[in-house]
Amino acid sequence: MINTIKATVADEFERAVRNRRYFHQNPRLSFCEEDTAAYIRGQLDAAGIPYTRCGKNGIVARIRGAAPGPTIAFRADFDALAIEEPEGLPFVSQNPGVMHACGHDAHAASVLSLALIFQQHPEWIRGEVVFLFQYAEELPPGGAEAMIAAGCLQGVDRIYGLHVTDKLDVGTAGICRGASMAASDSFFVEFLGKGGHGSCPSETQDTVSAAASAVLQINGIISRFISPLRSAVISVCVIKGGQSYNVIPGKVRLEGTVRTYEKETADRISGLLKKTVENAAAQYGTDWNFEFERGYPVLVNHPREEVLAEEAAAALSIPFRRMDPTPIGEDFARYLEKIPGAFFNVGIRNPAIDAVYPLHNRFFKLDEEALKVALSMFLGIYMKETMQL
Repeated sequence: MINTIKATVADEFERAVRNRRYFHQNPRLSFCEEDTAAYIRGQLDAAGIPYTRCGKNGIVARIRGAAPGPTIAFRADFDALAIEEPEGLPFVSQNPGVMHACGHDAHAASVLSLALIFQQHPEWIRGEVVFLFQYAEELPPGGAEAMIAAGCLQGVDRIYGLHVTDKLDVGTAGICRGASMAASDSFFVEFLGKGGHGSCPSETQDTVSAAASAVLQINGIISRFISPLRSAVISVCVIKGGQSYNVIPGKVRLEGTVRTYEKETADRISGLLKKTVENAAAQYGTDWNFEFERGYPVLVNHPREEVLAEEAAAALSIPFRRMDPTPIGEDFARYLEKIPGAFFNVGIRNPAIDAVYPLHNRFFKLDEEALKVALSMFLGIYMKETMQL
């Protein structure tokens, strides 16, 4: 079976690259992926693979085998980011200001090729294989919650997904055991007051100084109020206020993100943020508003499934690394709250082709040889699940 998997992946590689380049050239933002979903449905229709639409733009394809066995799902996301891609690639984005800078084009191409392979080899299927094509991973509340509510996990026993990473060289894979990706929450703050001339701050309620004070205090929350044994990140990423160099504005807005690995830590940070905003407003006599929005939960890999992924890599001679937790958030966490599964990484780093930039960077690039590893891992995992490897 090992040689069969390698030969099958080699045969499928050209089509996987072609699909990945189509996705890359035609990126769509979260919740606006109708064209991408239509393309995937067209590929499934041409292959005779049955599917249902799910949520706003999601797709759930299913292939049942003749032999009994478990129902195993594989998930891909396919939305892009509001980033302008530089020229250079022959398949550069044709949608100005939108780019696949997170590798979702490779994720979608991998799972689509996986479905096409299983359609060609029904004799490999024990039970049922499910292929989830999820929209809107990049923008909370994301697409997973709506797809789960619509029944995408109905009858599914276990689920697997992947994310490409610049932290691993192409040709390798890896996984972080347990809590591997952080909960990603957001906060939104407004300081409101009587603005006025910048030359007379004593006659105003200085919203700018209140916001500046809050930012400095927020940056001290982790170091002074959260145990060093509890990993957490707070970043103020947006400051909006004012239109003129000599006018103190009536409103300044802050927006930021919080990353944690335990709900208790997130709850404590939410309370500390609110108190910090209240104190800064009181110091400068402004009014204030504060909102804390829960985003994606912590992504926790399940023990059996993460070991199975490692074993699949070993069987296929794919170099496999234990990864450190990352503060990046991921919508796949919602599936793992419902059923067992694992989320692993596939390396895309290759300095020879300048594939060295991190996710969400306008110069992000991946080595397409990673598609072979992604497909091999998925097939190896399935064969392990059905005791064929």
